[in-house]
Amino acid sequence: MSENMQKANEYVRQLRMQREAYQDFADKRIIPLFQDNDQHLERRPPRHFVDSSFLYVRSFNGDDGNRPFSNQVYWLSPDILISPVSNPGVYTRTLNAGEMYNLQCYVHNRGDMVAPSIKVEFWLTDPSLGFDTRYATHLTLGRVPTIWVNPYSSGVAQVTYTVPPTESGHKCLFARLFSFSPVDLPIDDFRLEPPLDRHIGQSNLHIVPQAQPFMFNVIHPPNAELIIQFDSMGFEELLSLNYPVMGDVMPFRDIPTGGWTERTGVDLSDTDAQVIDFGRENNQLFLATHDPEEIDWAAQVEIRQMIKRVQAEIDAGLTRRADHRDLFAKYREINGRTRRSTFKMHTPDIGLAPNQAIGLHIRSFDHGNPEEAEVLGGITLLIVGE
Repeated sequence: MSENMQKANEYVRQLRMQREAYQDFADKRIIPLFQDNDQHLERRPPRHFVDSSFLYVRSFNGDDGNRPFSNQVYWLSPDILISPVSNPGVYTRTLNAGEMYNLQCYVHNRGDMVAPSIKVEFWLTDPSLGFDTRYATHLTLGRVPTIWVNPYSSGVAQVTYTVPPTESGHKCLFARLFSFSPVDLPIDDFRLEPPLDRHIGQSNLHIVPQAQPFMFNVIHPPNAELIIQFDSMGFEELLSLNYPVMGDVMPFRDIPTGGWTERTGVDLSDTDAQVIDFGRENNQLFLATHDPEEIDWAAQVEIRQMIKRVQAEIDAGLTRRADHRDLFAKYREINGRTRRSTFKMHTPDIGLAPNQAIGLHIRSFDHGNPEEAEVLGGITLLIVGE
């Protein structure tokens, strides 16, 4: 260790000692004031205050950073924006090869400490249900943008990106933020999951003409039991999409509600799972993968439920992540073995006129936990007439 690093470590150590000494001093001087006073009434002393940051990316309008959550379309984050550098006021969801784009992510700090050096990473991937950084392109590798966000404030991180031919077309954009001082870190290195982790934001909306091919990935563990469900969006839900593109199209009222797996002809294209079985029925695709050498599906579901409970307690200030190291280590071990299966489909020709559109959600659910119906990933298609 260099001499400068030793001096820096010693300086930080002294600051921590001064902070601890001040806390002891305050407890000895302030608490007695509440226990012994002129009126001989004992009052409750103030609680011990622990200042911290509380960084998050919104997954939906009204999101205040509390995790976990459920029953939300979380893959259309209002805090992630893409616009061409040549026309920054026009937001898009389709990337053209050779063009330069401005990627933005709004960051919120609901804590009481300033976060002077927040790092924001961006990943680009094909449309996916679930996400793993190993199946994506890290856009900010070696040039991670840094921003300063005051308490109870927001800031925006942005980076420019020129699209190579291999990355053009329909893409899903993820953002992940973290801070080392104060410490405010995501829960996993590979799996980015907004319902569990407030440090993650996702934009997964795709504008596709009718009667055109479309492909998407499903990111899953080696042993998995999933339902992939196709749900058409209602007229009012489609109107409520807060995207500029909705100003150019009119929602189609006669929206098909059933038979989406047959209409789209969805089928398996490729997989790196050891064994995979799937079937189709009405609006659902049933997917099961098996690997006898990996952790079984029931154990994964149990660990995931434990993570959700602990994460809620952490965000409520009832416990610390450091008190659950073994649990989070097991969770990361499971996420370190994910697989990818690719599906192909065609958007159906339902007679849309030019400038007419319908919306379609594609969701993946935990088949082994039907009562809670936890959404593990989502894609939204805006199918337009030409």
